[in-house]
Amino acid sequence: MGQIVPFESDALPWLDVPRDWPGKVGPGEPDVRYKALTESSGAIPGIQLVEFEPGHTEQAHSHPEGEVLYLLRGEMAIGALCLRAGAGVVIERDTLYGPLRTGPEGARFLRVGLG
Repeated sequence: MGQIVPFESDALPWLDVPRDWPGKVGPGEPDVRYKALTESSGAIPGIQLVEFEPGHTEQAHSHPEGEVLYLLRGEMAIGALCLRAGAGVVIERDTLYGPLRTGPEGARFLRVGLG
């Protein structure tokens, strides 16, 4: 039988990315924070609300799961592709993509892991 998994982003804390996360920036560089809206479990995808500070960059990378990125605010370039609020991408697992760069407003987006 299916399940309904509610979440309320305003009630959840912002978290810093772990120190061993490959995209972790150095001291004083534009950073990342996120809210874990759901935890990946069975048919439930892991969903995060993510914020990249203005000028944040990440090198090209891949993930062992597919993902959906949907921009809510700001802009973000993924290689030559420029995304603005209201746009998104679906990225297949193990796809090398990047570099990522945010504009002067940074970026807030929803990330859905397709485990």
